[in-house]
Amino acid sequence: MRLNADVSRLSALMLSIAVLAMPIFVEAAQSLPPKVAQRQQDMKAMAEAAKSINAMFKGSSPYDAKRFKGAAETIRSTSGTALSSLFDGSITAPGSKASASIETDRQKFDKLALDLAAYAAALSSAADQNPDTLGPGMRMQAGDAAVGGGPLAKKVDLAREAASMPAEHAFHLMLQTCTSCHAKYRVENN
Repeated sequence: MRLNADVSRLSALMLSIAVLAMPIFVEAAQSLPPKVAQRQQDMKAMAEAAKSINAMFKGSSPYDAKRFKGAAETIRSTSGTALSSLFDGSITAPGSKASASIETDRQKFDKLALDLAAYAAALSSAADQNPDTLGPGMRMQAGDAAVGGGPLAKKVDLAREAASMPAEHAFHLMLQTCTSCHAKYRVENN
């Protein structure tokens, strides 16, 4: 009986703290520069979309071509030139994790953003071509990992090859692009 009362008081205290802290979190989010807020919103949308696609490839979520395509289109529409434009002007800002090195290495940053869009477009196209099932044609085949993956691998000409590779391989290369970009252009303490 005493334990239930303690749990109830603790729950009420935690709820009170959350309610009191809410305006602080809302104010902090509202005080971000608009481009930083948009970048963060788009990055979260891309992450959620990638999780959805990943769940379908892993089989923890059933394949649904419409959801798969929607997720790919979310990534495609928020990457490429749309992503690059959010990093125009002053890169570093309060609340941002963007590295100033984006400014000095702009061509490489823009190329990564375009690569991300190309892989997402390939995924979107794969959903159109596979409306019923995530079949073998969408899966990686033996030897696919050697194309585009790692410093010694054959590099992919995205304009020519992304649309013809299996969707799962395009997905993995897309994730590698995200990882490469974050490793080079994202700082943890800003």
